[in-house]
Amino acid sequence: MKKKIYILFLLTATDVHLHAMRNNTTPTLVLRSQGFHADRQKMVGLVDQVHLYSNEALYGTMNIGVAYTRSFRGDRLARSLFGDDIDCCTGCPTIKVQGSQIASRDSKAWLADYLYLPCTFDGSFSVNPRIENVIVDFDFFLGLDEWVNGMYFRIYGPFCWTKWQTNFCEGDSVSTNTCPIGYFTPTGSEKLLESITAYFKGDSVAGTDDIIFDPLRKAKMDCACDDTHSGLAEIRMLIGWNILQDENYCFGINVQGAAPAGNKRDGTLVMQPLVGNGSHWELGAGFNFMGMFWRSEDEEKHIGFYLDATFSHLFETRENRTYDYDNKDNSRYMLLVAFDSPPNFVGNLTSSEAEVSAASLPNTSVSRPRAQFDQIYSPLANLSTLNVDVSIPFQADVVAMLNVTAGGFSWDIGYDFWGRSWENRIAVSEIDACSDVTIANQSEANTWGFKGDAREYGFDVANNSGAIPLSATQIDADIHQGTNATAVAIDGFGNPTIRNLGVDEARFAYGDSTGGNSNLRLIGFPDGANNQANHIKTSDDPVFINACDLAYTQQQTRGISHTVFSHLSYTWERDNWLPYLGVGGSVEFGRGGKCTDKSEESSECNTGTCEQDKLCGAVESAITQWSVWLKFGISFY
Repeated sequence: MKKKIYILFLLTATDVHLHAMRNNTTPTLVLRSQGFHADRQKMVGLVDQVHLYSNEALYGTMNIGVAYTRSFRGDRLARSLFGDDIDCCTGCPTIKVQGSQIASRDSKAWLADYLYLPCTFDGSFSVNPRIENVIVDFDFFLGLDEWVNGMYFRIYGPFCWTKWQTNFCEGDSVSTNTCPIGYFTPTGSEKLLESITAYFKGDSVAGTDDIIFDPLRKAKMDCACDDTHSGLAEIRMLIGWNILQDENYCFGINVQGAAPAGNKRDGTLVMQPLVGNGSHWELGAGFNFMGMFWRSEDEEKHIGFYLDATFSHLFETRENRTYDYDNKDNSRYMLLVAFDSPPNFVGNLTSSEAEVSAASLPNTSVSRPRAQFDQIYSPLANLSTLNVDVSIPFQADVVAMLNVTAGGFSWDIGYDFWGRSWENRIAVSEIDACSDVTIANQSEANTWGFKGDAREYGFDVANNSGAIPLSATQIDADIHQGTNATAVAIDGFGNPTIRNLGVDEARFAYGDSTGGNSNLRLIGFPDGANNQANHIKTSDDPVFINACDLAYTQQQTRGISHTVFSHLSYTWERDNWLPYLGVGGSVEFGRGGKCTDKSEESSECNTGTCEQDKLCGAVESAITQWSVWLKFGISFY
């Protein structure tokens, strides 16, 4: 029953999408703003400074808090970013990277070929994300009892310096700088990258034969520097009214909003430092409650319970986000190939279902592929980083606190719950989700497909006329392997990888030096015999990818965290002025990113109902961190 109530609560706070949440990674971390921590910013050290009773004049308090926060349990953030490919059994979250020519490849290893690494590469990299903040909180509270009894106004917001680190580190590797001739280029003389680090930094491949190897430009990781940003997070304002109040209890309501002042994501980095809430405008409401358990006769000592709750909506804003392909975790790092549909195909590329048995084939058995390789490679992330509109329907910050005051000393101890619902359905501004537009640019419709482990060049072995670009794609490839690796050699000749047996719409490739169907030539691999055992296949109808197949409606995040905190302060008595100083700290435990056995969820997930699949598939990316702070201010009345 508790689980059903929890599910119902989440669904009422969010939109119900028609798509199940299948991807379990989030290429973009969406975390709690540094300016949305009521425990540190609105509560501690202030129980005798705000919401005062029996004041007939204006009163208020001003304070500044200086805090340092640092995340831990980086393995959980790593799993939020990279999902089940992270190896949890090592001391540091690790992903293996192995080339297509490595025998007995690890099933979780990423295909090194996608990262412009040699096909014989065998290595790994680790990530252990860390986020640090230095925060200066500014807070001003003004009691308006002179005008309306119990009314008050508050404005606050932090200036923040933040540092986000992936702590990317490459392990030892073994390789020779090689891939088969025709796999990337006609000659096989390209100088591939020598390290995983070089790829994630965005280094370029020294290509040959006018072939373009587009370097990684989005979702990068760089171990050579710390990525920092500083600025004002947001300005939060509220106006409230304590509708029930005396010296032993208080209950009030408020309306509040936030004006964004921080930066936006641009998709360049996996861990892009962010100050604020992502430049969302916010509007919300809240309530506060105080109940005094005990008060001494001289009123110098008391024990009370305090509650503050804030609920807000984050309005739509536009930013750049990187996305995976639907149901392909980490596919942002898969390799795409570009295609063109020229009127005269290079080498007069044609295809047929028939095996070669003679020098020519009937015209009816031959067709022209839909397109031909245009000699351009690019990581998916470069094209799946989109300008999107995103809103967050619901966010909550609820603080429960116990205070003990004796003379000038005051001790606070409490609990803070923070929760943020799934992002609202993200509308991609540049595309029509029902169109045949490839990625986000209409001029590139029917242009890009997944390379997988396909060969992109074949050779007219009979005429020795050089390389012929093919039309091969592999829509069923994933980050771990291409479909040639799993193809079955049903013809008895073997070599499924060399012969492209796993490509989409696989048909035998032919060239025709005369431009007609009367002199078809077998296309194979170089230095091979002019026979069936050397015959390569191509895609008669390459499968192109488009933006509506990206996981921008599936890869959404939510956040839930639980914080315990404590604060000790002292207030000095002065004529009409009350200076105070305090020190405190907290530990926040964010949910998400745990190493769990997915089979344990099988009885609850994949039920076929959108609501339940969505609950199981959402990515939780709340941060786990500790913090310490110093808070000082002065009250007046």
